[in-house]
Amino acid sequence: MLLRRTMLILASTPLVIDSMLATSFASIDAKSAERSLPATVLLGGGGARGLAHLGAMRAIGESGIHVERIIGVSMGALMASLFAVHRNVDMAEAESRRFLNSPACDRLQRQVLGVACDPESETSRPRGNRRGKLRNFMWVQTLLFRAARQPSILPDSVLRCIIDNLLPDVGIEDLSTPLHLLAVDVQTGQRVCLSRGSLREAVRCSMSIPGVFPAVNRGTAQLADLGVYDAVPCDLARQIISQNGAGDGSKTSRLIVVDVGRSTSSFPNCRTAIESVLRFQELAEQQMRDFQLASADLVIRPQFGSTPWFDFSLPDRLIESGYSAATDCFAKIDSRFSCARKPKRVV
Repeated sequence: MLLRRTMLILASTPLVIDSMLATSFASIDAKSAERSLPATVLLGGGGARGLAHLGAMRAIGESGIHVERIIGVSMGALMASLFAVHRNVDMAEAESRRFLNSPACDRLQRQVLGVACDPESETSRPRGNRRGKLRNFMWVQTLLFRAARQPSILPDSVLRCIIDNLLPDVGIEDLSTPLHLLAVDVQTGQRVCLSRGSLREAVRCSMSIPGVFPAVNRGTAQLADLGVYDAVPCDLARQIISQNGAGDGSKTSRLIVVDVGRSTSSFPNCRTAIESVLRFQELAEQQMRDFQLASADLVIRPQFGSTPWFDFSLPDRLIESGYSAATDCFAKIDSRFSCARKPKRVV
């Protein structure tokens, strides 16, 4: 009954639910998936916040919704690939935790943190510390030198290490679950859907943040992370659904989007010229996000506070935030349905 109510409301109106942290987990009822209407899940980009996709997909499975295809962008591409490979949330989460707890991940995290933020940040030293300010100045100069002289701040080997540790070397078309990974051609600006060929290479294309990682040469195209400006491309997802059809023989499939964008601004005060530029980029990305989400049937939006894209230090909190947001979402949908069907009291 809950499943039927959920899908009826999904068919009628888009709904965005924001949710706070929860702690409970439950097992997936595999039989309920056979009774459900087909759905396509779009996992958006957001760096470390993409770990919330693990929790959200667990809740989607528990709801009985049959996920017939998965679409991924940036970090969402990596998570979508894990689900498509294992077809089991427990295994996907176990693989993620295994890598996050490995020495290789620890080395990569230190390398990424050295680029994303000052290792000797202002929060770790007294205000007015001249030595600290000099260190910060030298750190900024080093990054600017790299950006001016090299194609990317970080080498391609960082992404290769992550992807090769988590995913097998298989073709996308060989997976049982249809998978579509999205990227952008930096030369033409054309958005690209990768549904065939090397899985590892496709994920690398979707995760290569321009400037941070080098673009990936694929044929004549140079592919990079679409999520930098279009983290939840629902219009592309609709095109994919239309071209491939739904599992029940129709041309429609419910579009469920897990949006892991920031819930607070990284640069609210714009104290420097760089912060002002980044703030306007942030505003543009948010407007694109809101525009795209308007066409989704259901949006699951976990709450992260100020969690930055590069901080993988609290995986439990991120995973649970995704689970909490999704379970609250389905509960509120059922509540809305019950209220709509409740007969009016006659006085």
